[in-house]
Amino acid sequence: MLPNTGLKTALRDYLVSVGKANVGVVALQLGQILSGPEHATGAQSAFNAAAVAWNKELVDSYKYSSDPYGVSAGHNPPVTGVTLSLTSGDDAVSPAAADERFKTTADKDTILATTAGFLSTADVIDGAEGLDTLRAALAAASKAAPVLRNVEKVYITAGAGAEFGAGDTAGLQELRIDAAQGPATFSNVGLATNAGIQNSLAGGALTVNFSGASGPMDTARITLADATGNDEIIVANIESLVVSSTAGTVFATTVNQARITAAQAESIVVLGDQALTATVTGAKLSVIDASVFTSALELRLAGTPGGVSITVNAEARHKVTLGEGADALSIKGLAGALAKDIDLGSTATLAASTIEVRGFASGTDVIRLHGTSSTAKAAPSDAQLASMAGAASLLDAASLAATTAGANKAIAFRYGADTYILVNDSAAALGANDSLVKLTGVAALADAAWASA
Repeated sequence: MLPNTGLKTALRDYLVSVGKANVGVVALQLGQILSGPEHATGAQSAFNAAAVAWNKELVDSYKYSSDPYGVSAGHNPPVTGVTLSLTSGDDAVSPAAADERFKTTADKDTILATTAGFLSTADVIDGAEGLDTLRAALAAASKAAPVLRNVEKVYITAGAGAEFGAGDTAGLQELRIDAAQGPATFSNVGLATNAGIQNSLAGGALTVNFSGASGPMDTARITLADATGNDEIIVANIESLVVSSTAGTVFATTVNQARITAAQAESIVVLGDQALTATVTGAKLSVIDASVFTSALELRLAGTPGGVSITVNAEARHKVTLGEGADALSIKGLAGALAKDIDLGSTATLAASTIEVRGFASGTDVIRLHGTSSTAKAAPSDAQLASMAGAASLLDAASLAATTAGANKAIAFRYGADTYILVNDSAAALGANDSLVKLTGVAALADAAWASA
């Protein structure tokens, strides 16, 4: 109803501050607030249409709750799906089951096996039509490989060392460890299935073994949804990996944190809408593309000896730690309307709003900066660089760099123990729309080690 990024961010922060116990109260408050502006005038008239839509939803919901089967209106009863529970025996669940306890429907069914041991290799489950979900618990060191047909989503709560086999499944779209508490394995996962970790607790390493990965450039997809710092996804025999970072249902988790180990991966694409902190390991890795990932990315390379070409955008305050190879980092969309503003309130806020690059080796690594507008490299004199280096603060140094460089220019300067590159917008002065990149620990930056376009 209200597609406003600022409001969404404020609401999420407010929900975190009040805690889960008060979410119901907040929902009631929001309902009352949204109902009010239907006939508002002045500035709030912009919300008239949204309020009308909200109040219609309230009326429709009341009508349905008071007459769910349409007795008054005369329409057919809605199909809402069923919730079924597996047993400790060998269960056969399908739309043709004679026993209603095991009969699926053509809508959104949920099959539960939340007692460890109730899901077994002997179980046969056909979810029929609709978007169906299986939620199951596996005991530590146990293995289950049931026959699944038309079950699109599977969420496994696994004890340490448990294994879920997906070799005899058809139609499986999403497979996740839910509330990870230790290492686990997904085996024989089809390439069309998105595997991952959600709502992590203690965390652990999830090994995903994909089946059918025999070509020269197989692609697989994994998802992190509220993963914690103890989580790791290990993927073998996949050359192209797509990683999605998104939200789960843990309000307190706003950043996914995990290791991604992909021994055969040559390229990784990062997508999603929740901030991600990831250590990526892959001896054959050559490309990481996060060019459309608009949340904050904190990326660290480890075990990437061949050198990696990394692409990010300037829409968040990323932190990138390069590896031991000859890496190339490209940052796109700098100093533009979509770029994350730098905070000029103080030296401390400016320092916190940089895009930071760690482990940069001048003469080995390369950084390429792409401004929203065509941006050339400035050529300051030694005296001008000395003035920047001797400025009273980083804020003063950046201000001096901006006026020295001029409009639509990029300028590299040293301040303290680090080198900074300022990308100026169309104004020849420091402004919030400019972008500042920090090369941590780089005392001298060779001209050939950076480029601007």
